[in-house]
Amino acid sequence: MYNPLALLDKIVLDGLISAGHAYFVRQTYARGNDPRMKEVLLLSPYLSKTAALAHYEAIAEDPRRYLYILEEHERLYRAAAQPSGYLVYVALLKERTWQPSYELAAKIKRYITSEAGWKPERKDEVQASLFIQFGELFITLKLNQEEIKVPLSDIEKL
Repeated sequence: MYNPLALLDKIVLDGLISAGHAYFVRQTYARGNDPRMKEVLLLSPYLSKTAALAHYEAIAEDPRRYLYILEEHERLYRAAAQPSGYLVYVALLKERTWQPSYELAAKIKRYITSEAGWKPERKDEVQASLFIQFGELFITLKLNQEEIKVPLSDIEKL
């Protein structure tokens, strides 16, 4: 499974806190699976409590969900230290600009024609961008005036 997200570390956490993020939602992160680890988790930063609570409620079935507030900074820094047996990712891309891999680009092309029903001409450029919502990765596809948002997992199934 494709995983474009970065591991959490102290420098990233310091930057998020400096930028005003005071709430962090933890959840299970299957994309980062590593059989050598006990658990793989994802931390999503939020500026507002309202946005953090919306995410928290959206993942009600996740047994590892947790809402950190900045006052629990010791626990956040413990997570950023990557404790033994755990991987903790942050909802930020590893790379500044995202480009799909060759394999993923081929699946996007298949999705466009088979699922979206688009018939781009040779001169047309389909734009693809990645975003994260409530810990799930989505791809926005744009062709001329049309735009669709698709879970990355739907594209990966092709």
